[in-house]
Amino acid sequence: MTDGAQCYRHRVSRGSTHWRSIGNRPAGRSFANFAPAHRGHDNDHMRSDCLQGTLDLMVLKTLATMGPLHGYGIARRIEAVSRDLLQMNQGTLYPALVRLEQKRFITSKWGVSENNRRAKYYTISKAGQRQLAAEEENWDRISAVMARFIHGFKEA
Repeated sequence: MTDGAQCYRHRVSRGSTHWRSIGNRPAGRSFANFAPAHRGHDNDHMRSDCLQGTLDLMVLKTLATMGPLHGYGIARRIEAVSRDLLQMNQGTLYPALVRLEQKRFITSKWGVSENNRRAKYYTISKAGQRQLAAEEENWDRISAVMARFIHGFKEA
């Protein structure tokens, strides 16, 4: 799941910004859609991609923080935390939920949503909590390295 750190940003036509994976995109990888950081532009031309590890980490953190949620609730929470910079869609989120369930990082069970509809509720498992802790530690390390490159090197 550390794949999420292996993204870079580049400019394409009409001033749009995209996130692309470093190297070849492995088969079966799903990508999360990100809206651009700057507002007031046509979002159809300003989409970004980031590898599944990033989305997996966000789903695990959301479930660890909020408790059991259905897919729609997870998507809305991720959008809210990102201040709507991420636009989640079913084609991105649900494959990630299936993948996390297959890895036994989350569990699911059917229930009734707040609007009285049948919904699958997801919960983080003990293995998922261990994976989340490892991934958070990895992202902290990667973030520190990137901060040194972005904000300049300081001698210790």
